[in-house]
Amino acid sequence: MLSVIKRYSLQLVFTISLLLGLQLPNFLQQYELRLQGHFAEAKMQLGKFQSLADQYFQGDLQALIAQHKSSDVRVFKDEALLIESHYLRVQQLQQQIDILDQPIWYRLWSLSQQIKQPIVKEAWFGYQANIILNQQAILVGVVVAVLMMLCLEILLGLSKYCCCRIFSYVKQKPKKLKRKIGL
Repeated sequence: MLSVIKRYSLQLVFTISLLLGLQLPNFLQQYELRLQGHFAEAKMQLGKFQSLADQYFQGDLQALIAQHKSSDVRVFKDEALLIESHYLRVQQLQQQIDILDQPIWYRLWSLSQQIKQPIVKEAWFGYQANIILNQQAILVGVVVAVLMMLCLEILLGLSKYCCCRIFSYVKQKPKKLKRKIGL
């Protein structure tokens, strides 16, 4: 009976792992859409300052920022910080957008490194679970399920080994005590 429970438990874990693995490409796609939306918005905001840089500094946004920073007027110095923050945000988002051309494993790894970023959290809270059965989703789902099963088998094997070691230690312990007492 215990072997039947173990077998069905492992099948259940495999199925749940497969379903979760099938969700990863879908979540990645929804995250990438949000990332592209944030990038487009940041470029649009920076575009207003870029047009000033085009008009007065031959398109050099850094020269516009430097001009604002060197101004004696406090408003322009504060504006320099605003322009620079928009510029840095566009650069950061551009780096993340460049990752989208990589294979899915690299993109998933990159996403896992950014799990605490606001855009990832935004994607998580707005996530709509769907099962998309394309080659990529099936591959990721099977790999996740197999890795989960391997980890579970290793964990079960280690726990069985530890239990056997503890049981054999406890079993031998009373014999040593009897010898010391003189029985």
